[in-house]
Amino acid sequence: MKKAIILSVVMIISLGVFAQSANIVPKPVSVVKKEGTFKITDNTKVLFNASNEIEKGFAELAKELLKSASGNTPTIVAPTTQKEGNILIQLNNPLDTKIGNEGYTLSIQNDRVFLNANTTAGLFYGMQSIWQLLTATDGTTLPCMDITDYPRFGWRGLHLDVSRHFMPTEFIYKYIDYIAMHKMNVFHWHLVDDQGWRIEIKKYPKLTEVGAWRADREDLDWNSRKAPVKENEPKYGGFYSQEEVKAIVEYARKKHVTVIPEIEMPAHVMSALAAYPEFSCTGEYQPVPPGGVWPITHIFCAGKEETFNFLEDVLTEVMELFPSTYIHIGGDEATKTEWEKCELCQKRMSDEGLKDEHELQAYFIKRIEKFLNKNGRQLIGWDEILEGGLDPTATIMSWRGADPGIRAAKAGHDVVMSPTSHCYFDYYQGDPSLEPTAFGGNITLKKVYNFKPVPAELSADEAKHIIGAQANIWTEYMPNGRHVEYMIMPRMSALSEVLWSPKDAKDWAGFSKRMESQYKRFDKLGINYATSAFQVAAQPELDPESRSIKIELSTEAYDPTIYYTTDGSKPTANSTKYTQPFSINKSGTVKAVVIQDGELKTEPLATDFFIHKAIACKVDQKFANSKSYESTGEYALVNGIKGSTNHADGNWKGFNGNDFVGTVDFGNKTDFSTVKVGVLQNTGAWIFYPSQMLVEGSDDGKTFKKIGSVKNKVSTSDGERQIQELVVNKKTSARYLRVTVKNLGVCPKGHAGAGDPAWLFVDEIIVE
Repeated sequence: MKKAIILSVVMIISLGVFAQSANIVPKPVSVVKKEGTFKITDNTKVLFNASNEIEKGFAELAKELLKSASGNTPTIVAPTTQKEGNILIQLNNPLDTKIGNEGYTLSIQNDRVFLNANTTAGLFYGMQSIWQLLTATDGTTLPCMDITDYPRFGWRGLHLDVSRHFMPTEFIYKYIDYIAMHKMNVFHWHLVDDQGWRIEIKKYPKLTEVGAWRADREDLDWNSRKAPVKENEPKYGGFYSQEEVKAIVEYARKKHVTVIPEIEMPAHVMSALAAYPEFSCTGEYQPVPPGGVWPITHIFCAGKEETFNFLEDVLTEVMELFPSTYIHIGGDEATKTEWEKCELCQKRMSDEGLKDEHELQAYFIKRIEKFLNKNGRQLIGWDEILEGGLDPTATIMSWRGADPGIRAAKAGHDVVMSPTSHCYFDYYQGDPSLEPTAFGGNITLKKVYNFKPVPAELSADEAKHIIGAQANIWTEYMPNGRHVEYMIMPRMSALSEVLWSPKDAKDWAGFSKRMESQYKRFDKLGINYATSAFQVAAQPELDPESRSIKIELSTEAYDPTIYYTTDGSKPTANSTKYTQPFSINKSGTVKAVVIQDGELKTEPLATDFFIHKAIACKVDQKFANSKSYESTGEYALVNGIKGSTNHADGNWKGFNGNDFVGTVDFGNKTDFSTVKVGVLQNTGAWIFYPSQMLVEGSDDGKTFKKIGSVKNKVSTSDGERQIQELVVNKKTSARYLRVTVKNLGVCPKGHAGAGDPAWLFVDEIIVE
């Protein structure tokens, strides 16, 4: 039986509205624009013949969306006739095989609108498009067009870590709304990690009584937080009751979002082991850590039957709460040193004929998988679960780049692509100087849009195993929901288009134009979205002959109007308007902004350039830098450009375990009085300040005399990402200048990489 929704119409022809008719994110498969408009009025009716609870739920959601956009509350009644001026919305019978289970067709005509789908999910996504079209206009006007639309991938996901920072239920509901409005369909709920256990398990109450709370160190950098020393310290945390979980899962179901829980194992479980230390290899009590932990050695014991009994009990309660086919079990970053020393784990390996601890982890995962399969569920885990072998029925979430996903697909596993290169939304999305503290890296809006979930290395048959992708949001540096919003918006808009729209339909210019309407929707909803795409970056190019720097300004915003200054002052609409690249031949600070409708879209990005005595000189290095951190080539250390706190910004040279020893040839004897070198510390990335810098001079390039030296005074335990300038002041002259920056050597005791080679990062050698 066909079902229908009916809305009354007033025809309005508006070229302005017509020009915006494709303002939908993600971009539909097919849009055919037509002249005319459809108007929602107070007389608008929604006709729908709902025969079950799912259809009634859709009708209510449709009513909410129309009210949200137009301000009018349409009446819902059963359809009788297709009156002129109405919209007919129906479930197809027979089915339209082209659009599948989540697709829809939408025809907006002058006197009526038709929305058709095979399922209520398709109708819901069609209503999202109607809502977007309305919010791109005056809220009541639909431009005439025909749309055929369906998703490219079945798994279109967004992850949220609530262990590092607990998020209240009110925000979880919002998060599901954001997923649904982008036509995404998976909420991967990371409920368990070292820093907090967030789900009530009735059989094991201490998981939340103990494991959900940690010492309050929220005033300190994540990687500088020491373990608690007193039991009665103030606590930070929280958890979700089973009733709250049920309500959230049901809310998501109505929005056609599947909630997939993640219960970590065998590592990232210090919160569980704080509550029940008997399930570790040592039985030792360790408190819930308040911050970063590395390496992760305190893990579940694979040799104790009690461990598996405990996990099966936990998963049994989890499965009662979550009807999802998939249960995520983590499986990542397990350092197995305790297993190597544990008699029970070694006995398990011997009894099962396992050759090493990697195979023991595979045994662990396979055993859990069999339990899940027996209960009608499927296992999914991070790509480390491939180590040591895995049953083909397991699904892999590839986060360490594309390679694990490629291997998994070739081995017959289904794969969800989630690489750090494009899908980690805890990374910076703009210049760190203008952004709140993030985990590291840099993934801009455009980079997300250029993500290719299906690697070219896969054959057509192998590519079928790529079932979709998702973004991961790890919250070490996101203490609340407003901060999470900032990190996901607008990048999830770009990812939604990657996952929904046809591969060949991608169009960055068109997307960035449609984002103008999307930003207005975010404003309407009160979302704290990032405007990082409007930041203006200065791309410099050294001209060695003129010893000047040519600067090109760019931004990811659509058709931007850029204003800039070169004296460090804040740009305004009265500053120089950028029309083409320009050059500077003296030291200065370039600041640039986008001004749109009289509004400054972001604070100006300040870039310092240094025209000094060593610029464009030849520099010989005694030790080669890492090929991963080459900086900008021949003149990298004397190009007038300094690096940011992002060590991967292309302006740093990185040395793993080695010193930096560089000799500058001025070409002739040169007077100078100051030598400066920038160095970086980011202990989370194993980058440490050097122990000291030595500066020497020579007239022949063979015999060098000491000019001066300076020692580092910043502690290696200072986890804040930071830059300092090492400076030697002495008036002298030389043709050759040798700068030695001493690597710390190895990561210090107490650090996660203790004993391993430390990284040293240097940028510009400034001589004045």
